[in-house]
Amino acid sequence: MSSQTPSLSPAPTILTSRGRGRATSSLPQTQSPAPQSQSPAPADNLRTRLNDEEKLHLVRLCIEYQAEHVKGKKGAFWQKIRMLLKEQIGKDLRDPHSTMRILLQQFEVQRLPQMRQLKWSCGARLSP
Repeated sequence: MSSQTPSLSPAPTILTSRGRGRATSSLPQTQSPAPQSQSPAPADNLRTRLNDEEKLHLVRLCIEYQAEHVKGKKGAFWQKIRMLLKEQIGKDLRDPHSTMRILLQQFEVQRLPQMRQLKWSCGARLSP
Protein backbone atom coordinates (compact mmCIF):
# COMPACT_ATOMS: atom_id res chain seq x y z
CA MET A 1 0.00 0.00 0.00
CA SER A 2 1.02 3.57 -0.62
CA SER A 3 1.72 5.88 2.32
CA GLN A 4 -0.40 8.56 0.69
CA THR A 5 -3.78 6.87 0.98
CA PRO A 6 -6.55 9.24 2.01
CA SER A 7 -7.53 9.02 5.62
CA LEU A 8 -10.95 7.67 6.27
CA SER A 9 -13.34 9.64 8.42
CA PRO A 10 -16.01 7.90 10.47
CA ALA A 11 -19.35 7.40 8.83
CA PRO A 12 -21.83 10.19 9.48
CA THR A 13 -24.36 9.76 12.23
CA ILE A 14 -27.90 9.09 11.14
CA LEU A 15 -30.52 10.06 13.66
CA THR A 16 -33.42 7.72 13.98
CA SER A 17 -36.60 8.33 15.90
CA ARG A 18 -34.73 7.29 19.04
CA GLY A 19 -31.72 9.48 18.23
CA ARG A 20 -29.31 6.54 17.80
CA GLY A 21 -27.60 4.80 14.99
CA ARG A 22 -24.60 4.90 12.67
CA ALA A 23 -24.59 4.98 8.94
CA THR A 24 -23.10 2.02 7.26
CA SER A 25 -21.73 2.39 3.82
CA SER A 26 -19.74 0.15 1.57
CA LEU A 27 -18.22 3.21 -0.15
CA PRO A 28 -15.00 4.58 1.38
CA GLN A 29 -15.29 7.98 2.99
CA THR A 30 -12.81 10.63 1.88
CA GLN A 31 -11.32 13.17 4.20
CA SER A 32 -13.72 16.02 4.87
CA PRO A 33 -12.58 19.49 3.81
CA ALA A 34 -10.66 21.52 6.35
CA PRO A 35 -12.93 23.66 8.52
CA GLN A 36 -13.11 27.22 7.33
CA SER A 37 -12.28 30.03 9.68
CA GLN A 38 -15.29 31.68 11.18
CA SER A 39 -16.48 34.67 9.28
CA PRO A 40 -16.40 37.96 11.12
CA ALA A 41 -19.54 39.11 12.84
CA PRO A 42 -21.81 41.39 10.83
CA ALA A 43 -20.94 45.06 11.02
CA ASP A 44 -24.07 45.71 13.08
CA ASN A 45 -22.67 43.66 15.96
CA LEU A 46 -19.28 45.35 16.09
CA ARG A 47 -18.63 47.87 18.81
CA THR A 48 -17.38 51.28 17.75
CA ARG A 49 -14.28 52.26 19.65
CA LEU A 50 -13.10 55.83 20.04
CA ASN A 51 -9.52 56.91 20.65
CA ASP A 52 -8.77 59.71 23.12
CA GLU A 53 -8.95 62.42 20.46
CA GLU A 54 -12.36 61.17 19.28
CA LYS A 55 -13.65 60.98 22.87
CA LEU A 56 -12.57 64.58 23.35
CA HIS A 57 -14.43 65.49 20.16
CA LEU A 58 -17.58 63.81 21.55
CA VAL A 59 -17.30 65.77 24.80
CA ARG A 60 -16.83 69.03 22.92
CA LEU A 61 -19.93 68.36 20.79
CA CYS A 62 -21.96 67.70 23.94
CA ILE A 63 -20.77 70.96 25.45
CA GLU A 64 -21.39 72.91 22.26
CA TYR A 65 -24.99 71.67 21.95
CA GLN A 66 -25.80 71.36 25.68
CA ALA A 67 -28.63 73.91 25.40
CA GLU A 68 -30.56 71.36 23.32
CA HIS A 69 -30.38 68.75 26.10
CA VAL A 70 -33.75 69.59 27.65
CA LYS A 71 -36.53 67.55 29.21
CA GLY A 72 -38.62 65.82 26.58
CA LYS A 73 -36.02 66.28 23.83
CA LYS A 74 -33.04 64.35 25.19
CA GLY A 75 -33.43 61.55 22.64
CA ALA A 76 -33.26 64.08 19.81
CA PHE A 77 -30.17 65.62 21.42
CA TRP A 78 -28.32 62.27 21.46
CA GLN A 79 -29.39 61.50 17.88
CA LYS A 80 -28.00 64.87 16.80
CA ILE A 81 -24.72 64.19 18.63
CA ARG A 82 -24.54 60.78 16.94
CA MET A 83 -25.14 62.33 13.49
CA LEU A 84 -22.61 65.13 14.04
CA LEU A 85 -19.99 62.70 15.30
CA LYS A 86 -20.49 60.48 12.26
CA GLU A 87 -20.19 63.47 9.91
CA GLN A 88 -17.12 64.89 11.62
CA ILE A 89 -15.02 61.84 12.53
CA GLY A 90 -16.59 59.19 10.30
CA LYS A 91 -17.61 56.81 13.08
CA ASP A 92 -21.18 55.79 13.81
CA LEU A 93 -21.36 55.61 17.60
CA ARG A 94 -24.53 53.68 18.37
CA ASP A 95 -25.10 55.16 21.84
CA PRO A 96 -23.19 58.39 22.56
CA HIS A 97 -25.16 58.83 25.82
CA SER A 98 -23.78 55.56 27.17
CA THR A 99 -20.26 56.53 26.10
CA MET A 100 -20.57 59.86 27.92
CA ARG A 101 -21.84 58.11 31.07
CA ILE A 102 -18.81 55.79 31.02
CA LEU A 103 -16.43 58.72 30.48
CA LEU A 104 -18.00 60.58 33.40
CA GLN A 105 -17.70 57.53 35.66
CA GLN A 106 -14.04 57.12 34.70
CA PHE A 107 -13.41 60.79 35.42
CA GLU A 108 -15.09 60.59 38.82
CA VAL A 109 -13.11 57.51 39.82
CA GLN A 110 -9.79 58.95 38.67
CA ARG A 111 -10.04 62.69 39.33
CA LEU A 112 -12.58 63.36 42.05
CA PRO A 113 -10.42 61.99 44.90
CA GLN A 114 -7.56 64.19 43.70
CA MET A 115 -9.82 67.22 43.59
CA ARG A 116 -11.10 66.53 47.10
CA GLN A 117 -7.55 66.21 48.40
CA LEU A 118 -6.62 69.49 46.75
CA LYS A 119 -9.65 71.26 48.26
CA TRP A 120 -8.86 69.88 51.74
CA SER A 121 -5.27 71.04 51.50
CA CYS A 122 -6.45 74.54 50.54
CA GLY A 123 -8.75 74.69 53.55
CA ALA A 124 -12.00 74.46 51.64
CA ARG A 125 -14.26 71.45 51.93
CA LEU A 126 -15.81 69.84 48.85
CA SER A 127 -19.26 68.54 49.69
CA PRO A 128 -19.70 64.77 49.20
